[in-house]
Amino acid sequence: MSDLRGLASSALLSTAGIGVQGVSRLLYTVLIGRAFGTEQLGHASALLSLSIFAALLWPTAAGNTASRFLALALRGRVSDTSVVRALDVSLLVSCGLLGLVAVPVARSLGNSWATSATAAALVAGYGAYAYARGARLGYGGAARVALWDSVSALVSLGLLVAVCVGGLSALVVLPMAVGYAVFAVASWPRRAPVPGPATTTESDVEPAPSGRVDLDADAAAAATVSAALSFSRWNVLAGLTTNGLLQLAMIAAQVNSPGQDAGVYAAAFTLATPASMLGQAVSQIVVPAFAHDTGRSPLRSRGPVVACTAFALLAAVVFGLAALLAPWYLPLLYPAEAEAAVPMLRFLLLGVFVFTVALLPAALLLAAGRSRPVALTSSGGFVVGLVVIVATSGSLGVSAGTLGFTVGSVITLVALVVLAVGRPGPRTGLETVAGPGAGGAATSSPT
Repeated sequence: MSDLRGLASSALLSTAGIGVQGVSRLLYTVLIGRAFGTEQLGHASALLSLSIFAALLWPTAAGNTASRFLALALRGRVSDTSVVRALDVSLLVSCGLLGLVAVPVARSLGNSWATSATAAALVAGYGAYAYARGARLGYGGAARVALWDSVSALVSLGLLVAVCVGGLSALVVLPMAVGYAVFAVASWPRRAPVPGPATTTESDVEPAPSGRVDLDADAAAAATVSAALSFSRWNVLAGLTTNGLLQLAMIAAQVNSPGQDAGVYAAAFTLATPASMLGQAVSQIVVPAFAHDTGRSPLRSRGPVVACTAFALLAAVVFGLAALLAPWYLPLLYPAEAEAAVPMLRFLLLGVFVFTVALLPAALLLAAGRSRPVALTSSGGFVVGLVVIVATSGSLGVSAGTLGFTVGSVITLVALVVLAVGRPGPRTGLETVAGPGAGGAATSSPT
């Protein structure tokens, strides 16, 4: 019961922090719409979605990996230096490459060269934010994450006000990039010293021969890094297939109906997506909290079942109220777009609800080291959703993305629940590593 209370406390802090980010992003887009109009709102929202989608190609996966492996190291009282170093390097390289690719992509979405350059900064900044947030939660730093989420949100909004007052429409996404960078610098993982006496390892039971200690330690560190990077690679596919469709919905709206229609859709999208952050915040806490349950079927245990059920009920209340009250609050935030955006918002909220509920079983499976089955299971929903978006773009316009996203999310949710309830397959033995886990060894096997 104390573990559940600790999980609830961490989840509350993480949700508070990411909730601040969600409200900040909403206010951010409201200010853009008011200062620069509906069309600019559509462009900015598409670039924000681009930054999140780009992060799924590695930075978010690196953050999830850090969350899990640093939690294992902390629990096992072993050094995390080799894992942190490897993830740091991979993150910096990926952010640089993704930022460069973002420039031509932003140009293809109808943005100027100046705006495209700031889009590159946004992609790199959000990637660093996603990584640093996951790593800090792996260290159990939910309170610090909530603090710096709030600080970075205030920095972004303050800078945006200056951009709006100056009429600098080409720089509308730069303040958010700066805010993410502030968070990343403040929360970047520092290689922590081993906290106290190490837990029992194989070398405690059978001491290594003299002169072999350093060699054995290096081999164990290399094995841990290999396991972490393997986990990250499968987590990329898992992240794309579980989270990618939501961002593609906004990007598809900008491609299919650039201008006024995309701006109206953006008004609905910016109100639907903050609610999904509830699931993202809770799932980031679940990964380190259940990281010791390697290889299990999570929904065969009482604690995870209670957590998933309670979360689904809470999400149903949140999204139900958001849909019911849409005609009242939309005009307050987006008076020019409200009337046309209400039905779009309600349709989006249905898809985002299903997507949000699916995040928890996915996180439980990732915590158990089963990133490969999560990726493969979620791929079906992603592929079907993508096909629906492409097939209906000509007839449905901006709504094609919502339909594809909703269909894909339903398929993914059903598949993940079946996977989390079913018995895990036989272990492959591919990722048995000495180091971060109970008894000094953890098996991170994506079975």
